[in-house]
Amino acid sequence: MHGVPARLAIGLNLPTWPLQGGAYATWPEMREIARAAEAMGVDTLWVADHLLRELPGSGQIGFWECWTVLSAAAEATSRIGIGSLVACTGFRNPGLLAKMAATLDEVSGGRLVLGLGSGVPATDSSWQAFGYDASRHIGRHEESVEVVARLLRESEVSFAGEHIHMDRARILPPGPRPDGPPVWVAAKGERTARIAARWADAININAPLVTVADAEAALATARAACDAVGRDPATLPVTGIARMAIGDDGVAVARDATWLSGEPADVAAALRGIHVAGVTHLTVYVGHPSDRSPYPALTMDRLDRFAPFLAALRRA
Repeated sequence: MHGVPARLAIGLNLPTWPLQGGAYATWPEMREIARAAEAMGVDTLWVADHLLRELPGSGQIGFWECWTVLSAAAEATSRIGIGSLVACTGFRNPGLLAKMAATLDEVSGGRLVLGLGSGVPATDSSWQAFGYDASRHIGRHEESVEVVARLLRESEVSFAGEHIHMDRARILPPGPRPDGPPVWVAAKGERTARIAARWADAININAPLVTVADAEAALATARAACDAVGRDPATLPVTGIARMAIGDDGVAVARDATWLSGEPADVAAALRGIHVAGVTHLTVYVGHPSDRSPYPALTMDRLDRFAPFLAALRRA
């Protein structure tokens, strides 16, 4: 893909779900991580948008609410990008979601990235527990993404879909950026990838990236989606996620083939290959090897262990 920035951007997740052992991070602990990550040179901070989840071996877990934490993180920091990874379009009216995004973009001084995703009712107990309509959720997601993107970019939107209706809706005040915050749309299958290709400023591939082959597969997904909707693939940046379990010896351990592993220089080389293949941004889940969660929650001590990996990447 053309136009790949010279520098791979790196994001981290604020720990809004349980830490190893089951305790939840307090806001002061999350604020400390946010400020330390900013000082370290991390590019973006992300907050998950779940309410409840079922995890193998962990039972049901909960999350601090996404937009409340994002707003607090915006005030606690001054330079680092902040974003939702990803805001579930089934949880909020899309007009309200666009209004929230424009407002938080103002609060953060133009640092918000609006990540959007369809959610997966089959594996997310939030839907049933809180009474969200899980029927035809991809169709609702498709309409919601269009409405949110258009509301942020256009002066007025009317829309009559199967799920969403808007009548001369406007975002006033419009927020600090003329086209609103960038909209990144999560994708894994063909249909969600095409939604991203139609409306997103970037596509976020919802699968861990470890190798150049993984990155090339992500690029192929984006290219196929762009071809299907008539978009130039060069105009759709590809972003993704990765996972690392860093031991006390400072080495990343491979829990399986979907986790980055090795010394800082080894991981930096892997990330450089992913970047050269065309991926522009990678959000990394960082934890301890003994944390068996598929997506470990970040702690200050693991953030400190991550610093040499980021430094090695920046030198690469």
